[in-house]
Amino acid sequence: GDTILLNDSAIHAYRFKENYYFVAGDKVMNSQDSRYWGLLPEPFIVGKAVRIWKSVDKDTGKVRWKRIFKKIE
Repeated sequence: GDTILLNDSAIHAYRFKENYYFVAGDKVMNSQDSRYWGLLPEPFIVGKAVRIWKSVDKDTGKVRWKRIFKKIE
């Protein structure tokens, strides 16, 4: 339904005490991301992605060599 419970009590509003992030994996049907383990607290973030490590075409399964090590902006 549309009821949200916190410790077995219905709540209508909630304010987080710190910033949380929803982290999504690149394999939609087979990723252990925030859908699996929940929201990520900001203090757990220890770095920033700056380059593409690997890129595979989802339709053909072939490596997209032009994207390997490309800078993320």
